[in-house]
Amino acid sequence: MNRAKFHFDNTYASMDMLYGPYILYQIGDLSCEPGYQTFEHEQSVYEITYVLSGSGSFHVDSHTYGMEKGDLLITRKGEMHNIVSSESDPLRFFYLGFDFSEPVRSEHVFQLKRFFDQSGEVKVSNSRGVQEPFMKILSEFISDDVLSNLLIEAYMHEIICGVYRIFSRRYYRSYLLSGSNNADEKLVYDVINYIDVNLESMENLSALSSAFGYSYTHIAQKFSALTGESLKAYHTKRRFEKANEYLREGYSVTKVAELMGFKSIHAFSRAYKKYVGIAPREYKKREEQSRKASGSPTENS
Repeated sequence: MNRAKFHFDNTYASMDMLYGPYILYQIGDLSCEPGYQTFEHEQSVYEITYVLSGSGSFHVDSHTYGMEKGDLLITRKGEMHNIVSSESDPLRFFYLGFDFSEPVRSEHVFQLKRFFDQSGEVKVSNSRGVQEPFMKILSEFISDDVLSNLLIEAYMHEIICGVYRIFSRRYYRSYLLSGSNNADEKLVYDVINYIDVNLESMENLSALSSAFGYSYTHIAQKFSALTGESLKAYHTKRRFEKANEYLREGYSVTKVAELMGFKSIHAFSRAYKKYVGIAPREYKKREEQSRKASGSPTENS
């Protein structure tokens, strides 16, 4: 294991470093020597890594992620993890290890925790928005004055919320046409974002007219032209994707129907079976059996 050029490391694993809804375990800035490696270790907390310069590979369980300047990676609890820096272009990266303080009382923080707990995409390339708060929060550990704790909490919020937003918006961008930056494209992007954020509170798609100041017909036409998918089809797909997410997390069918705004469990079950092809209880049962077979616990059972 080669040494680091420099390593500004702040570790608080044995301390109660509480900043608002977060517990800080580790934060730092590591500049690697060529070929630097870390020992493989199991993640006991959530970790956000942002590559400031250089390149290397990050190994998470059975996956290997090539990392370079501007790349962002999430490592979740229980995952095996190690890092290998390039010989020719050594890594320099920021990292933040944290957990959520229990019990989670805020709905917004609960949504963040749910995002960090879920499986799925863990890397985003050419990410923006987290380098500056990382630099600011690290400077507060050097300053360590009367305002530092307050600012550290604020910058932790900014980093964690920024990561959530980066990963969320990556999904929306896949619908946009490349090489153009016109008003229609921006409208469609904003509509996609609005639908996904308000899935559980939107009674119907007519709310888009009030939100954006265009007729529903105009919005639907622009959406279809740019994405190749009807607005209604997209909304329906996202609703049942969200319902499946809740069912996988262990919520009851009754609770999912309520969360998704259906007037009754029967209305939800009929609509779900028509779209998905099986009843929600059957889908939930299959997921629970699959989880048990793989040894993973049910989150909200």
